[in-house]
Amino acid sequence: MAFFLDLFTPETWQGFRTHGASVSGFRERQLATANRIKPGDTFLCYLVRLSRWCGALEITSPTFMDATPIFSDPDPFIVRFNVRPIVALDPEYAIPIFDDRI
Repeated sequence: MAFFLDLFTPETWQGFRTHGASVSGFRERQLATANRIKPGDTFLCYLVRLSRWCGALEITSPTFMDATPIFSDPDPFIVRFNVRPIVALDPEYAIPIFDDRI
């Protein structure tokens, strides 16, 4: 099992959760990296702009291409994976990376 970083904005994190928290995506230019990710690996989810860890997702499928809008319309994140949330926190409960206690 390997771990990979999955970056979200507050808006894309909301879109991910609104659409069932079952598909995560990357831009097409990241396809070579995405092809190294396998079922059973884990995405560690980070909220940019808020500097917080917000989730962990188990990858449950190989990479696939799909342009169905999830994160925006048009959706640039078309290199996709089916995922299962291990942890998915609301932004206000996400773990801040700059907290001295952490």
